[in-house]
Amino acid sequence: MVDKVDALWVRWGAELMRLRSLSGRTQTDVGKSALLSKSTVSSFERGTRLPKRHHAEALDTALSTGGSLTRLWQELKQQREVPEWFRDSLLMERKATEIKEYHSILVPGLLQTAEYARVLISARQVGASKEHIDHTVKVRTERLPTLLVNRPTLWFVVDEIVLTRVVGDEQVMRGQLEHIVSLADNGTIRFQVIPGDVRRHCGLCAPFREMVTSAGQAVVRMEHTFGGTNFGEPDKVRQMQGLFGALQAEALSPIRSIDLVRKIMGNLL
Repeated sequence: MVDKVDALWVRWGAELMRLRSLSGRTQTDVGKSALLSKSTVSSFERGTRLPKRHHAEALDTALSTGGSLTRLWQELKQQREVPEWFRDSLLMERKATEIKEYHSILVPGLLQTAEYARVLISARQVGASKEHIDHTVKVRTERLPTLLVNRPTLWFVVDEIVLTRVVGDEQVMRGQLEHIVSLADNGTIRFQVIPGDVRRHCGLCAPFREMVTSAGQAVVRMEHTFGGTNFGEPDKVRQMQGLFGALQAEALSPIRSIDLVRKIMGNLL
């Protein structure tokens, strides 16, 4: 019987093999140091067995890698725990030096607090266990801190209804708006609001985001009920970049936008 290879974890196994080979050590030797059998180390390297975090930490110690296997383990675990349709988007997101996003009805996922996200996820996934909801909330809210390591440009444009529609209750909504203000005040994000009295603007469409990497690769992601679709064709990317620029022109300036957020917060008693 041929062992089944896990395509995602082959990458981790290949890195383990590379580091072990560089050290000049055998699978048996490394296994002894990490309190693992030779067959276990071999199955990790071939991607036929999924390592746990303590395995990664033990092998990092055995090979003196400075935690690189544990960091890769965490990255791959996060990829495995999100829906298949979102994995490529997450990888692009982590490589991006620039992310620009428009949303017409909800606070963008990257900016959501745990409480705000929990309300949305619970409403959408009726009947889901508390453990599943907790996990989904955790995955969503951990995305932004992960991105900030690379200090990307993050620019968001939303319609005013995003701020005035109460999601959950006033306390949840106030906490969400305070989070946005904090991120804007400390320079983490640029945030603009299209006022509600702008009744005909070019953003009356599905949410979308632009992502650009340091290598200049650009992708546009259009969101929909069942996930999202990525577009990399230059003409489509240019079209959506133009649309985002037009939305910025319709919106209040970042300073006036945050003033509006504070004003709306004051009404949430």
